[in-house]
Amino acid sequence: MLSVGGAGGDLVFLTWIGSGGASRAAAEAEEAYAALGAAAAERGVVPIQERVFVDLWSAPAVVEGRGRALASGAAEWAVPPTCVEGAPLGRDGLAGIHVLAARGATARLVQEGRHVYGRVVDGPAARLVCLADVGRRAGERLAAGPAEEAGAAINAAVDLLGSEGFTFRDVARTWFYLRDILDWYGPFNAVRNEAFRRLGLLGHNGNGKIPASTGIAGRNSRGGFCTLDLIAVRAQQGAHFEMKRLHTRKQNEATDYGSAFARGVSLTLGDHRYVFVSGTASIDDHGLTVHVGDFDAQLRHTTDAVQAVLAEAGATLADVCQATSFLKRPSDAAAYTRFAERNGLCRIPPVETVADVCRDDLLYEIDATAVVPARRGSASR
Repeated sequence: MLSVGGAGGDLVFLTWIGSGGASRAAAEAEEAYAALGAAAAERGVVPIQERVFVDLWSAPAVVEGRGRALASGAAEWAVPPTCVEGAPLGRDGLAGIHVLAARGATARLVQEGRHVYGRVVDGPAARLVCLADVGRRAGERLAAGPAEEAGAAINAAVDLLGSEGFTFRDVARTWFYLRDILDWYGPFNAVRNEAFRRLGLLGHNGNGKIPASTGIAGRNSRGGFCTLDLIAVRAQQGAHFEMKRLHTRKQNEATDYGSAFARGVSLTLGDHRYVFVSGTASIDDHGLTVHVGDFDAQLRHTTDAVQAVLAEAGATLADVCQATSFLKRPSDAAAYTRFAERNGLCRIPPVETVADVCRDDLLYEIDATAVVPARRGSASR
C-alpha cells in the first residue's frame, strides 16, 4: 500500500506498507518500487533517502525486486537504500519502505570514488543534504568495536557534510540503527555525547543544536554495528526558513539522562512546516520508564508524548505522513493493532516492525514526521 505526504513542498514523504511473506519479497519489492517511482515522477521530486525495513533473510530478494522496478530510471534512484532488519509483525518479508524525496532545480550525488553516500538538492526554500548509511564508510576504516564504529560513523558524516559546505549544526534529523543495542547503548550515548560536545551542539537548558533522532535496534546486511542516516538543511537566499528544537512538558530533555537528541525539530521551508518527532517511548518527565510490563499503558503514554511534541509545532496525529512503530515483543502485535485502530494510528499509516528498544523495560517506540502549513500557529514552551 502506497501513501504520499507533503506534496507541494520542498519535501515529499512516500511510504510503502508491506504485506510480508518471504516467498514474495522480490515480487512485492518490484511492485512497491514501481509505485514509488511513479509517485515521485508524477510529483516532480527526486528520491534522496530511503529506508527499507525487512527481515535480513529477505533483504537480497527485496534489492533484486527494487533493481528490476527501477532499471529504466536508475539514475534517479542512485543513492543506495538503507536496509534495516525489521520483520513485519507476526511474519517475515518486507515490513515497509520510507522514501524521502525533494523538489529542486538541481540534484547531484555525494560520493567518494565509486561509493555513493547521499544526495544534494537545491530546492525552492532550502539546500538539502541527505546521507544514507554513512556507517558503510566508517566500517571500511575502523572495526575495533561497536562504540568506535558509531564514533567513526559520526566523524564520516562530519567529513561528508563538510565536503558540501555543511556542518552538523545544519542537521535536523538523524536515524541510528544499532546492532545488539542493549549490549552497548550506554557506550553509544557516551560516544555521541562526546562528538556533539566537540562539535558545539549540546548547549545548556535544552537550547543546544542537537537534532531529532531515532536510536533503535537494527542489524544491517553488511554486518556493521551502526547505521546512520541524516538530513541537513540550509536556507536559500530570501526564503522563509526556520529550524527550531521542540520541547514538551510530558517528558524531560533526553540530555538530562545522558542521551543527546531533541524530542523533536520543527523545520519551516517556505509555506510548509515539517515536524520531525524523535523515537519516543514510555518515559516520564524525570527520564524514568513508566508502566513497566504493561504494554497497553506504555502504548498510551507514548502516544500522548508524541501528541505533545506535535502540538508544540501546531500539528496533530492527523498531520503525520510518515512513521515507524517498533514493538519489542511480537506477542503484543494484536494489542497494538487494537489500539492503532481505536486511536487513529492506522490512518498514518506507520511501518510496523519488531525491534529491540533501548531499555529492557521499554516495550514500544514510535517515530513520526508531520507536515502542516507554515502559517499554522505553534505552542510556546
